[in-house]
Amino acid sequence: DAITHEAMRLVPNTCAVHIFLYRNGLLHFGTALQNDGSTRLISQPRKDGLTYAVVREARTIIVEDIRAHPLYANASSEWSGSIIGIPLKMGDSVLGVMNLSRSTIGGFAESETRLLSLLADQAAVAISNASLHQMVSHKAYSDTVTGLPNRRALDERIERELLNARRAEQPFGLVMMDMDGFKNVNDTYGHGVGDQVLRVFFSFMAQGLRAADF
Repeated sequence: DAITHEAMRLVPNTCAVHIFLYRNGLLHFGTALQNDGSTRLISQPRKDGLTYAVVREARTIIVEDIRAHPLYANASSEWSGSIIGIPLKMGDSVLGVMNLSRSTIGGFAESETRLLSLLADQAAVAISNASLHQMVSHKAYSDTVTGLPNRRALDERIERELLNARRAEQPFGLVMMDMDGFKNVNDTYGHGVGDQVLRVFFSFMAQGLRAADF
């Protein structure tokens, strides 16, 4: 959000700034800012449009006249002006795209593209750090085999539930289960098969879980 506000401030006649995140071959909406203060998404990226072209080519693309450019041949006839799409990169990896559109046609000044590229670099660092933090946090609280919450996560959740129960003077339930014969599965077929049994068993049990269950 801070980056979209700064980009809007730096470039005159800016209509909108969009940031999209790129994961698993698809672009996902990150954030936006229109010149009227709105933060809504104007439109989803088109496979044959500018944003996906920036991802595929991993380079900045400037469209000086939206109405006359092939990338916008199938776009809304209401769109006009100029636009720049900048990849958000860490090394050779594209993490997302920042688009800035203007109401005027023509190229962007070198000073504008340089400043926008610096903002894009900051966005890439922020996205990378957030992803890394999420991954590390998930690993710290998850079992590597099943993906289920581990003992550390269980201890913290029980402590939180106890505090809430005492405050509200309400009980909560804790169910403990043991899988019969699981040691024999590991001993007979190996731990790889045992891990698979755990995953299948959890998938079955998860069908009966409520949203509030842990």
